[in-house]
Amino acid sequence: MSPSLNKWFNKFIKQLSSLKLAVFVILSLAVISAVGTIYEAKYDATYAQKTVYTSIYMKAVLGLLCINLIFVMVDRWPWKKHHTGFVLAHIGIIIMLIGAFITEKFGIDGSMAFPLGESNRFITVSSQEVNIFASYDNGNPTRVFARAVDFFKDPPTEEKPLVATLGNQEMKITDYYHYAIGKEEFVAGEKINSGPALRVQLQNKFVNMTQWLFKTPGKKLETISLGPAQIVIHDGDFKYEKGNVLSFQPLEGDRLAYKVYLDRTQSLVKSGIVKAGESFNTGWMDATLRLLKYIPNAQRKLIFVKRESPTPRTRSAILVEYNGEKQWVGLNSVIKFFDTDKVYYFSFGNRRIDLGYDIQLADFRVGKYQGTNRAMSYESVVKVPELGEVLISMNEPMKNKGYTFYQASFEQDEQGNPTTSILSVNKDPGRPIKYLGSFLIVLGSIILFYFKRMKFKEMFKRGAHE
Repeated sequence: MSPSLNKWFNKFIKQLSSLKLAVFVILSLAVISAVGTIYEAKYDATYAQKTVYTSIYMKAVLGLLCINLIFVMVDRWPWKKHHTGFVLAHIGIIIMLIGAFITEKFGIDGSMAFPLGESNRFITVSSQEVNIFASYDNGNPTRVFARAVDFFKDPPTEEKPLVATLGNQEMKITDYYHYAIGKEEFVAGEKINSGPALRVQLQNKFVNMTQWLFKTPGKKLETISLGPAQIVIHDGDFKYEKGNVLSFQPLEGDRLAYKVYLDRTQSLVKSGIVKAGESFNTGWMDATLRLLKYIPNAQRKLIFVKRESPTPRTRSAILVEYNGEKQWVGLNSVIKFFDTDKVYYFSFGNRRIDLGYDIQLADFRVGKYQGTNRAMSYESVVKVPELGEVLISMNEPMKNKGYTFYQASFEQDEQGNPTTSILSVNKDPGRPIKYLGSFLIVLGSIILFYFKRMKFKEMFKRGAHE
């Protein structure tokens, strides 16, 4: 190597192994981590993960960190005995980063829910997918399209939709809201696959309630509770049993026949015909019922309103278009599109991974703090093929075929009784590599302190002899 080239090469190594680069990397990691923490507090962990922790900026800084660590070791070549701890610690950090990369690419982190006494074989993960099933002549649905999606990073638009080709037709996804609140509304539709919908208001000086009532196609009646009364819409075969009841029967055109039943007398007290915009006195608690809107042939539509930040009610939603019809569908929901000879079921949800075997929740136990209903501990007894019954508690996970199952939480009913056990499931192929990296870092640190101690002793002895 010529002197000039050798000089340039040494300068290149000095730059990549410099303390300035190390300081820049550390400060960059601190800033990115701080931004991620702020985003996680303002939005949620998924938002922070996608925008910060797995962003190109974070990967670039971690790549610079690896380069800096490698060239710091190269700069000290040939290594001497006292470099042992220094080299091991640096190699350990690089190995840990490699393990983290493997975990990100090939690891699984999800959950499983088990209603009491039931089985499950699917892990639900945060990544998403869309599926389309077709049913011909009311037969079993057959999957005709499946696609893993990341609409957060690559959202569909009218100009750039996600297209599923179904024979000669296309089904398109044309919009995406990461945070949205669903709102139900009813619109006039064709007579086929539609039903009557009415919006009623029950009002007196103490009560003012408004509610939609929709009778789905094929059902004989539909009932809702509206304060002191039950509101029923039916096809003509409704039989009164008890309570305050208001029944509606659709007639020709835009009219409804109504009947009012009184709980106190257990009898019919009023009947008549009503149209949208009209009202009548119910006879109980001086309450008036107003028919705000009536759609003889209605179809249920779910629309979503975009939000900039999450709330307990928000979820992701997409807009799907097929054969001129547009429908919104929220995450982990299904919508239907009707064609002349078939029905398409479109699902948008979190991806599910098949374990390959069933796990059954045999028992679930909750320990509570004395004198309270607060859960102190909870544990699941599950039945697993080849393992039999296994106890999974908050401090005792179950390991099987590369997966680790942790007791994460549970759901309960209004009385506080547990109804569902939720397990967190993790598969981390990078874990052994990260353990090796951690071991090398600790070992290198110990050796570094050992050589520092030996060097200090030598300096002390030299000073004593002088």
